[in-house]
Amino acid sequence: MASSSSRGDGLANPNAPLEPPPQAGDTTAGDVDISDGTDIEHNQDIELDTSSDNDSAYAGSVNSSTWTASLTSSIQHFREENGRTYHSYRDGKYILPNDDSEMDRLDLQNMLFSMTIGGAPCLAPLKNPLHCLDVGTGTGIWAMDFADAHPGCEVIGIDLSPIQPTDVPPNLTFLIDDIEETWHYRHAFDLIHSRMMVASLADWPKFFAAAFANLRPGGWLENQDVWTLKCDDDSFSLDPPSCSLARWWNLICEAVEKIGRSMVAAPLHKRRMIDAGFVDVTDETYKWPINTWPKDEKMKLMGLWSRENTVEALEALAMAPLTRILGWEKEEVQVLVAEARKDVMNRDIHAYWSIRFVYGRRPE
Repeated sequence: MASSSSRGDGLANPNAPLEPPPQAGDTTAGDVDISDGTDIEHNQDIELDTSSDNDSAYAGSVNSSTWTASLTSSIQHFREENGRTYHSYRDGKYILPNDDSEMDRLDLQNMLFSMTIGGAPCLAPLKNPLHCLDVGTGTGIWAMDFADAHPGCEVIGIDLSPIQPTDVPPNLTFLIDDIEETWHYRHAFDLIHSRMMVASLADWPKFFAAAFANLRPGGWLENQDVWTLKCDDDSFSLDPPSCSLARWWNLICEAVEKIGRSMVAAPLHKRRMIDAGFVDVTDETYKWPINTWPKDEKMKLMGLWSRENTVEALEALAMAPLTRILGWEKEEVQVLVAEARKDVMNRDIHAYWSIRFVYGRRPE
């Protein structure tokens, strides 16, 4: 599994110079208009790179019983299935694996988020935070970076999988817990950070209410989530699916919906946060090109890393939902993944991931 050191080694520095409203469970991948609830949309018009050079330069400490159980052998023993490993605590609640390949992808994805907002950990305007909660911390890389940058802040990272390193900043604690259960924390938080939790929560209004109750007055909640695959020309569509990549995404959305969750909940975050009592709620949208099709050098670099992230996510995201829920065989999933991978590598497909940053404040 992961080593005890930070797992971000070897990845590009995001600040370095560039080098060569339906309800959750009732939505499908293309149901919600991107303008619905979006306050700020970044990278609206990405110019296509029409050169023939292709990719030559881009080759490529709390007393709740659930927490005290965090070191038991049952939690440390992972479930093996179809060549991947999955968490055993609250078995089956999270559809992605927790093996080395997935941990590497999560760290790469963390770099993508960092590049997206200029190296900042979040968009919420924080002032001397003292307590921070990282929901679904994964490998813990975001929590470690935040703890390093804010040594006076007590940071807690929670996840269903004990895959985090042990060599961490002294102000950081990792706990194994289920965020869908009752929250038991000693302190109210200045920031609650949640990333890529779509499909992980069955009841988003409940989550927003719990987050609101566990923030100090003036504290911030920030959700950083993928919405869906989009395209601004006719090279890609989800409805009808224009290629295997579109079919892959639609099938995952279908499977997750069958278990009462949603892959496309992000556009609903703003309204639900306001309903929970948050104020100053802002919804910002960014684009991650699926490959290096953009002409702009920064967006091309984003596309390079997004391509690698997407390629690694194809099997990771599809295997459990399609086999457990839709009844596919492992080999059938692998065939779909192989075909979708060709689409991701195809620079004639100008698709991108729509990424939403939705953040709001508990009133003073």
